[in-house]
Amino acid sequence: MKRLMAIAALALAQAGCVANQGDAAVRFLDARALTFEEGVGCTPADDFVIGSGLLDLSGSLNYLLAMSVETNNSVQSITVNQEEFSGQGLSDITLNEIVYSYKFMPQGGTDATNLIDTEEETSAIYRVLRPGTSAEESYVFMNAFGPKAVAALPGKGAGTVFATIKARGRLSSGQTVESNKFTFPVTVYTSGATYDCTDPDTKPAGTCVRGQDVLVPSGSNGCVDAT
Repeated sequence: MKRLMAIAALALAQAGCVANQGDAAVRFLDARALTFEEGVGCTPADDFVIGSGLLDLSGSLNYLLAMSVETNNSVQSITVNQEEFSGQGLSDITLNEIVYSYKFMPQGGTDATNLIDTEEETSAIYRVLRPGTSAEESYVFMNAFGPKAVAALPGKGAGTVFATIKARGRLSSGQTVESNKFTFPVTVYTSGATYDCTDPDTKPAGTCVRGQDVLVPSGSNGCVDAT
């Protein structure tokens, strides 16, 4: 099966959008394409980014993102016995919370509505970022949906979820910081596949996550050639 090509085949009109990135202490840029390597695990691409996703809810209820990330803070200095030293650890940013909001557009619809019954929801995360973190070299794994969205998806049917995401955290000095917001669209559908791949020559379809970025035909078992 084709992975990201399936997204183009469904003609997703909306691309991932990054906003307000100029002055944030932490900035999320592009979503990196994922591959799975035996013995290595799920690996984000260095030079291939995506603007939208596809998810079969029969395989998984969440979409895995790897967002390129950079920091916009400088290393603080400290003075000891009138001598100035670099206080590298004083400027670290610890991310501890992801904040989500969502709109849902039903397949064939023209109006997007709230996916959950609250404007936002949060989910815990832990990642420490150093000053001068480069988006070319660094990324953060996160889920595209929080717990409330995961619970709501099975009853919504096919459509596109527009997940707007930002992170919150603290500097080592205690100051609260927030990232920019970005919106990532994920088209969801339900194939009915079991993904029960008992044949040793097969494996569940999907990029790192069952049903992610693959179009599984109705009536399929959700398995593909393992080689």
